[in-house]
Amino acid sequence: MQTEEAVKTSVYELLKIQASQGLVYSEIRFAPQLHRQRGLTQRSVVAAAVGGLEKYRSETGAEGMAANLILCCMRGGDNRDENMETVSAAEEFFGRGVCGLDLAGAEALFPTGNFEDVFKLAGEKNIPFTIHAGEADGPESIWKALEFGAKRIGHGVRCLEDGELVRYLAENKIPLELCPTSNMNTKIFHHISEYPLLRLMAAGIRVTVNTDNMTVSGVTVREELQLMADTFGLEEQEIGQLLRNSADSAFLADADEKQRLKMKK
Repeated sequence: MQTEEAVKTSVYELLKIQASQGLVYSEIRFAPQLHRQRGLTQRSVVAAAVGGLEKYRSETGAEGMAANLILCCMRGGDNRDENMETVSAAEEFFGRGVCGLDLAGAEALFPTGNFEDVFKLAGEKNIPFTIHAGEADGPESIWKALEFGAKRIGHGVRCLEDGELVRYLAENKIPLELCPTSNMNTKIFHHISEYPLLRLMAAGIRVTVNTDNMTVSGVTVREELQLMADTFGLEEQEIGQLLRNSADSAFLADADEKQRLKMKK
């Protein structure tokens, strides 16, 4: 995906796949800085991705699935300028296909605290962001993400190591973006029965169930929800709550739009 046409087509085709799976809304994450091997700028990459959204919308209209893009900054030792450029691209296209930012990559090797300046800039520009934290690193990573102003936490399963953090997440309705199969792939847990979904729900944390990466993990949202239902005996009401949590946690400013998502589930 190193040309504008390839990026545009990838987003367009992904939306068709997700719509066929029964999704009504999707926030697609990718790192624009990883698509520059053939001379594209981050801006041109994001513009192409937005073009894929627009192509899908023009063909499906109001009947199609709704979607936005989340631009990922990347953990690393020497990519500050690239991350700042990602924030600038998010600002330019915010509300026109882009809905937020993220931080992805090797959490244990590049601690969340190293990226304060990136998310200070995002905060100054009023761009909401989530941060991958509390998977390969412990609760301190989540605390840093919250200190920066993260509205959601990617994974976050290691919050259970810190009772005060669990209470904070619950009281402040900070969503966790749980990705069960991915966490198994990365050996955070060795058996799905160990997965802390019920503990997190019982603690009152707003949890959502996600794929992380459909291709790498070989799963869909429906399959992940079914895995949780089969493993933990979830009732329809509990599945419904997980879906409502997702709608409530979407990076959408319009409360009516979130309500429409919940009605569609």
